Amino acid sequence: MLDAVRNADLTVCFPFEAGPFGDVTPARVLETARFVVPVPSIVFPAFHPDIVYISHKTGLFGSPMGDYHSALVVYGFARGFSVDEIVSLFRAEVFSRVGYLEGWFANRDALLAMSHAHGCNLDRLFAGWMRRGCFMHTINHPKLFVLADLARDALHRAGIPARTAACEDYLPDPLGGCVWPVYPEIAARLGVAGSTTFKLPLGGLNFLVDAGRCIELRAMVEGSLAIYAHTPKIPGHCDRVQNWLADPDIRDTLVPVAG
Repeated sequence: MLDAVRNADLTVCFPFEAGPFGDVTPARVLETARFVVPVPSIVFPAFHPDIVYISHKTGLFGSPMGDYHSALVVYGFARGFSVDEIVSLFRAEVFSRVGYLEGWFANRDALLAMSHAHGCNLDRLFAGWMRRGCFMHTINHPKLFVLADLARDALHRAGIPARTAACEDYLPDPLGGCVWPVYPEIAARLGVAGSTTFKLPLGGLNFLVDAGRCIELRAMVEGSLAIYAHTPKIPGHCDRVQNWLADPDIRDTLVPVAG
């Protein structure tokens, strides 16, 4: 990889930790490259605050949504709730109690501060993304138009002209293989379109295959419980769920409703 960096006229580099790429570290990239333009990683949980990763000694636990889990589903599993009871947790009262409706400004400020720290001012781009509604597929998978904006900005900072055509009109979205919905109550708070339709990972970029991978909330809950039945200790590995279980006030709110 360092040979490719050494031979490139321009290196566009996301922040990464030493380790995943062997002897390639951020410091060595900076030393080796002719010209480096840093771009920030886009992590923005405000649209999808229910997503959690759950790790174990050798990696991450899986769910129907790949490495992503619903904290509310894991909590319901820990409490022994039925599918219907867990589905009933997905309501405004619960979202408000666990902070799902309050994360917008903190997440925005964190993203913009991180971008400034990496030499990239996202303020103008961020405003444009918001005008288009939800700009994330998941907490760390931005939509294609976001990636295109980052690429154009990197080229601009390098003094290289970029095409103005809308990238999404010409290319499939490489990060659109897994889509977590913006729950309607959260969407209403943020002024974007909401749903409870999940797009399962795997598959390719085939329209008919993708359509068949879209499921509703109840099916996602059923699939998660089927997996968790084989890993019954999974709630113990999720800090958020453990904190909820330990808080009597939250436990009193995170209860099923009839009908």
